[in-house]
Amino acid sequence: MAASIRTFTLALLTISLVACGATARLPVTTGIGPNPTLPPPSTSPIPLVKVATAKGWAPGEKPIGASGTVVSAFASGLDHPRWLYILPNGDSLTCPAVR
Repeated sequence: MAASIRTFTLALLTISLVACGATARLPVTTGIGPNPTLPPPSTSPIPLVKVATAKGWAPGEKPIGASGTVVSAFASGLDHPRWLYILPNGDSLTCPAVR
């Protein structure tokens, strides 16, 4: 009896984890440009969130700016370089962190 409960629990867990995976339904090119085609929203019993890991520039490295602009660091040594603020009207702002 205990073996069948264990097998059922393992099967249920496996099915639950497999069911949470999502694959792209549209090619990347359809989401680019002035009128992108976006897939419909999807829901799942377990929310899937991919959080980017904060990564600084390597020594002597910096992003390439637009022609005629200069890119320079204004802070260094931050644990997480950005904060997300949600305003009362629902808008969100991504702000650089300050020490």
